[in-house]
Amino acid sequence: MATDLLDLADRLWRGDADMDQRRLFGMGGELAELDGDHAFVAAFSNVAAFSTVDGMVLVDTSSPFLAGRVHDVLREWRGDPLHTAVFTHGHIDHVGGVPTLHRETGAPVAMHPDDLAILDWERFAQLPFVPSGFAPFSIDTRLAHDTTLPFQDVSLRVLHTPGHTQGSVCFIFGLDCFAGDTLFQRGIGRTDLPGGDTQKIVFSIRNVLYRLPPKTVVYPGHGPSTTIEEEMLLNPFVPADR
Repeated sequence: MATDLLDLADRLWRGDADMDQRRLFGMGGELAELDGDHAFVAAFSNVAAFSTVDGMVLVDTSSPFLAGRVHDVLREWRGDPLHTAVFTHGHIDHVGGVPTLHRETGAPVAMHPDDLAILDWERFAQLPFVPSGFAPFSIDTRLAHDTTLPFQDVSLRVLHTPGHTQGSVCFIFGLDCFAGDTLFQRGIGRTDLPGGDTQKIVFSIRNVLYRLPPKTVVYPGHGPSTTIEEEMLLNPFVPADR
């Protein structure tokens, strides 16, 4: 894991980060309900949740110091038990809440195995905001491209979109795309961290995400939502092929 990302997390804990950096890390805890069955857990959150017949499905778990709040908000929202936690990629601001939530719920973890290489557990444990008992986790379900995670009443489609990290994925739920840090409103994920590759992220966006229906709503891991159609027309980093 790159030192600069972990140093930013350290500044957040000490209160030294500015508001844009706090938003980048999804700090907050407000519940922004998208409809009756799925919601975000912060105004600029890297956490989303779906309610299914089987129970709650969580997309990313935020940072270690927000994990308890995330779980509290989810319980207040629907009261459903956590069934599964799925991950867009392996950066600490997305997977840092896994040990807490796994300890409290026992929910299995689904992630692309290519991101195991960037989980720097020794460095994580040195951070002041990491709670005692924080420990490595294993992947129960290894995600792969164009596979489906089935539940009784819904299904979640997995798209492998390497570039931000080697194991980055996006999740498709109907006409909603939970894009992690691959595609943002008028932006793309950074590629200067371990596993990042600019050519790969451009390829993933242009050849995987831009092939989704134009009206697909994209919910990035940070910042406001957008649509595939808007990004094909207006994204300055990855314009659509014409």
